[in-house]
Amino acid sequence: MAVFAGQPSHRSGQPVRPIWLSSLAAMGVAVATVAFGPQAGAAQVATGAAGSGPSWRIVHGAALAHNNVLNGLAVVSKRLAWAVGSQGFSSDGTLPGRPVMERWNGHSWSVVRLPTTWPGGLAAIAASSATNAWALGQNFSGTRQHLLHWNGHVWQASRFPGTQGVLTGNLGLTAARGGRAWLIAAASDAPSTQIFGHIGARWQRQRYTCPAGVCNLYQIAARTGTDAWAVGNYASGPTGGPLALHWKGRGWRVTPMPYVPMGYLTGVFGASATSAWAVGAVFGTSQMLLYRWNGSTWRQVQVPAALTPPSFFELTGITGDSLGHLWIYDFGLPTADRASYLHYNGHRWSVIQGAVIAGQTQVTVRAVAIVPGTSVAWSVGLGMVPTVNARARIERYGRI
Repeated sequence: MAVFAGQPSHRSGQPVRPIWLSSLAAMGVAVATVAFGPQAGAAQVATGAAGSGPSWRIVHGAALAHNNVLNGLAVVSKRLAWAVGSQGFSSDGTLPGRPVMERWNGHSWSVVRLPTTWPGGLAAIAASSATNAWALGQNFSGTRQHLLHWNGHVWQASRFPGTQGVLTGNLGLTAARGGRAWLIAAASDAPSTQIFGHIGARWQRQRYTCPAGVCNLYQIAARTGTDAWAVGNYASGPTGGPLALHWKGRGWRVTPMPYVPMGYLTGVFGASATSAWAVGAVFGTSQMLLYRWNGSTWRQVQVPAALTPPSFFELTGITGDSLGHLWIYDFGLPTADRASYLHYNGHRWSVIQGAVIAGQTQVTVRAVAIVPGTSVAWSVGLGMVPTVNARARIERYGRI
């Protein structure tokens, strides 16, 4: 089941602007659709089967209102993690729902009391430490954004740095140790996705040079305060290609990528100063894209055979650890009763299946995050149960 109904703008030179018609759309999830035409297939490699060792297991979250989903995840340590989404919406769109946040204390997940609520949900969360975190969401209409800040004691409402009252999509959020944070937002009052950085005591817009008429950004991810990436696509007339911006402490700059007509990137992960990965697709085709950064240049690499396009309005993501072990998630059509993850162990890719919840189908993973200093991973998302009801899912790979 697609989590959005309706179509975003497909006009060349326009940012992606989802139309919030589905009740599940209230979470403010970004949309990976760009204004390009068709393109031919992709390179593929064989995919290995999962072997013995760690596995994905269900970890039950807190009891939530009927119809719920988790979209974002931030993991600080073995004993602290956050998950955000929406609860209490109706499958026919008559009830927009409200935001929900859960906290992991090392033993169990519990619902967090928020300083404010609204008809909509939370799309993303990021934490730089146990005493500094941000959560980002918006109203069901997509015209009012909500930014929350954790100071180590309570969550407080904070001013959203973008323009309120305009349709906004492609919301993204990241943070790095030391207190720096960034968010992205594609607003109808601006031709390209905007980047805002929180350095010191306030949010400031950080400009970048767009290589074409329009630049769309779908994910932003920081490894440190001086090493962050934002990825998407640029569009110029009827064509365009993948886009990767790099932050090295003083500004965002475009890093040249091997050109793929009508390609776009939806996920990025920086393993070190000399290693990063990006995943994406080619609009209008079944071709997926995978790139690797070696510290100076991007090169296109073979795509694992199992990496296929996700459902309309979903964003394929990638994350990993400092050793370069990777997870790709939110790919393929959610027709199974469990999630599928692509895992890279430094040498080869393998498909690892998630756990089963009886009666739940059409499983979608929205976020994966690693417990710092370990190979343990958390994931959040949703599955569907009879009568088209959404249920939040939390899984963990490995033991803490």
